[in-house]
Amino acid sequence: MLNRRHIRVKILQILYSQNRSKSTIKELYDFFNSTTKKFYQFFITQLHFFVLIKQETRRRVEINKKKYYKSEIDFLVDFIIENKFIKAIEDSKYIEKYITKNEINYFKNDIKIVEQVFDKIYNAEFLKNSSKDTDPVSLLIKIYKELIVTDSNLYSFYEDCEIGWVDDFPLINTEVLNMLKNFSRDEKLTINKTIFKDKDDKIFGWNLFKRTSENYLIYENLISKYTPQWESDRIAVIDSLLLKMCITEFKFFENIPYNVSLNEYVEISKDYSSLNSSSFINGILNNIMRDLKDQGLIKKYTKRSNNLLNLDHEKILL
Repeated sequence: MLNRRHIRVKILQILYSQNRSKSTIKELYDFFNSTTKKFYQFFITQLHFFVLIKQETRRRVEINKKKYYKSEIDFLVDFIIENKFIKAIEDSKYIEKYITKNEINYFKNDIKIVEQVFDKIYNAEFLKNSSKDTDPVSLLIKIYKELIVTDSNLYSFYEDCEIGWVDDFPLINTEVLNMLKNFSRDEKLTINKTIFKDKDDKIFGWNLFKRTSENYLIYENLISKYTPQWESDRIAVIDSLLLKMCITEFKFFENIPYNVSLNEYVEISKDYSSLNSSSFINGILNNIMRDLKDQGLIKKYTKRSNNLLNLDHEKILL
């Protein structure tokens, strides 16, 4: 699920929020695991949101039955309550067990968010005007993209739930949409049950975090040599962290080409730092990379070695 770009962003978030000086290696590792686990909980929460919409639909249908002047709500019965994808989510033993085990219930005290999104769905003209022959999963994709993902109240709610969830939102939505598209094609619910694509990616994330933390002051001194006109406290915190993370990749990640690392952090700075940060970071990193290479302090391998990233991955409990 988490790609390398997103892993880098997660590490940036952790470094930004973590008090490095008072944390042991075990505490850092636990924090890393906790943060990535929260990402997966977000994924399950967003999937289960469809079930909450279904429950709200049932509730509205029952209320409507008791009204003298009844609303036209039958079209939602066919579309939501009978929707095969939502039913598959609702019937999934894996999702049910995961929610129970991890005590996931973010909407317990904020059910109004679900009600507001339901109202948007109920009032959507494209749904009311849709043909009975329209593929219900295709309609659900349209609803998800146009009414759920774009809902500002839901976005703000997730922003308040957990640190970093706002940054996770685009990737979570991509995963959900891929599931919907696959279900539309295969009519089979396939749930990604792993946070990382493979063990290498988890090792990459942990070692990026650990090595940057361990060498924090060393990198600070190194960066100061390339920014003599800047006091260290004048460099934006995010810029400083991005520089340190990229230096870590230069020094310790032998299988990642220099330019790949450099370009990644320049691009991340465009999303997470100030307007001119990308140019600043690009210039500093190019100078550091050139000098470290000339001094023989860093080297890269063109072929993948068995000693993954030349790092202490045997210490990581996967």
